[in-house]
Amino acid sequence: MGLVAVTNSSKECGAFTLYAVDTRGRHSELSTVTLRTACPLVDDSKAEEIADKIYNLYNGYTSGKEQQTAYNTLMEVSASMLFRVQHHYNSHYEKFGDFVWRSEDELGPRYVGM
Repeated sequence: MGLVAVTNSSKECGAFTLYAVDTRGRHSELSTVTLRTACPLVDDSKAEEIADKIYNLYNGYTSGKEQQTAYNTLMEVSASMLFRVQHHYNSHYEKFGDFVWRSEDELGPRYVGM
């Protein structure tokens, strides 16, 4: 086994899955490793504000300007903030569609790989 692959398999900071890959592409058994790192603090009220803003941009016909505003807003937040935005969006507006599905529908699949 030569190459070691690392993936962040959860939404938590510092939780990773490790496995080795041999020259034939075979994977070893997975090992879960948790590193204690400082995760950026997230202002939960700000995450809720962003979720509301995104919902309002997606509500009704979404013009090109609104799409760009939503995209820019989502690109400006950290990964941990985006996770909380998704949580708030889904807890308040999921009956209108899951956050990821709505984002893909409104912004197009190329933008959702954020």
